[in-house]
Amino acid sequence: MDRVPPEVLLHVFEFLDTPAPSQVRLRDQPSEDLLDVRTPLSPSLKTVSAVCRAWRSLVLPSLFRHILWRPKISSLSAFTLNPIPLLRFLEDNRLDRGVATFTMVVDFVDKEADARHITPEIRSVDLEWLWDQLFSVIDPLRFTIVAPPTTLAAFMSRMLFLDDAWSFSIPYHILSLARTKRGPMRDKPSSTHVEAHLSDLKLSARENDALRASQPATAGSSTGIRYRKPPACPLFTVRPWTSILLNEGSSTKVYRTYEFFLRRPPSMLGALLGCEEHPNDAPLIPPTIVDFNYIAIFPLSSHFEVLLQHLPKIERLFVQLAPGPGNRLLEDEDEMKHIDPADLWMERNTAYSSLMRELTVGAALTGNARNWSSLQVFESGDAEDKEAWDMAVEFVKRSGIKGWVEEREGVLVKHDEDGNEPGTDRQIDGHIAAEGTPTGPF
Repeated sequence: MDRVPPEVLLHVFEFLDTPAPSQVRLRDQPSEDLLDVRTPLSPSLKTVSAVCRAWRSLVLPSLFRHILWRPKISSLSAFTLNPIPLLRFLEDNRLDRGVATFTMVVDFVDKEADARHITPEIRSVDLEWLWDQLFSVIDPLRFTIVAPPTTLAAFMSRMLFLDDAWSFSIPYHILSLARTKRGPMRDKPSSTHVEAHLSDLKLSARENDALRASQPATAGSSTGIRYRKPPACPLFTVRPWTSILLNEGSSTKVYRTYEFFLRRPPSMLGALLGCEEHPNDAPLIPPTIVDFNYIAIFPLSSHFEVLLQHLPKIERLFVQLAPGPGNRLLEDEDEMKHIDPADLWMERNTAYSSLMRELTVGAALTGNARNWSSLQVFESGDAEDKEAWDMAVEFVKRSGIKGWVEEREGVLVKHDEDGNEPGTDRQIDGHIAAEGTPTGPF
């Protein structure tokens, strides 16, 4: 085997290279073990790397192309999250430039903040230090965070409505930012004055509060109260992301409660769109985003309406509101206890009816018509319900709105007046690896 050229070995090893869990499971039910490798005994590149040093050197870049980082956190306010050992390992082994995707799984919940029904806080200077450390070393095509809703909100420096959180009992959400290609040059972090922020790490919490209090304030339009400007979240602008994915998991537990339709889930959706009270009144989604992927299992239609009424200016919208093919939620007796399945489907159908209304006749009647008119592709992750999808397509046809054409089951595209397909890049969704697509060269 020592005489086999490295090129031949790499070609052989390529057949053992399979998509990473984070490439294919981001639309599944979020959980702590969502991204665990489920077939550890199958032939893999990791096994190959243990054969000899020469083979290890060949497959090492592929092994660390998709990073899954589970940091140990004991406090958010004291900020015990430290990426430096991981980054040093990547740099020492010259693996930093080969990182294609980076996924951070955080299982920490601030119990004190949770008990007080408030969103935990992370100092802005700590977050800017974290993003600067990560993106000064790696240049990923996708960056993903899997975390409890309250922890995810803290990482975004935003507030979360928690009064009804107990009735939803959603353990994890997924937020992912992606792009399909890198620029000709390695992108640099777009946040400025990084050195000044790093020196601020030595400030005490009291000094940092005084610093933030001295920042310019903005006046509330209705109350007249002056607010400090919402803290920026450099994660959204540190790279020219073109696609965003928000997976809010299952809302089925809320259907066990009285008047469930009046509940409000703990969600980052309003903060992303900038349609809530301060500090969630400034949208986090940057203008570079042209693709929005929203996944939630049986969300309340009133909550889904937030996305419909405040749709950002995008070219592609993906929506999934029911369990996928591998999700056995509806067959789980414990999960479905005290739940009327008819309520689940009623809310799902109401949500899709509202979506089709906005997609067609409603767009010309609402204030966000300009954004809906920019939409070129709509994709449903629920097309396996063929009857419901056929009804949606028929609704579009009967609406009298010209342009929308069913490209294939689950996908509607908008053609121009001459019948030409949109010029939208079909590869703008960088979150889900296409079936049969190679995971990348060694």
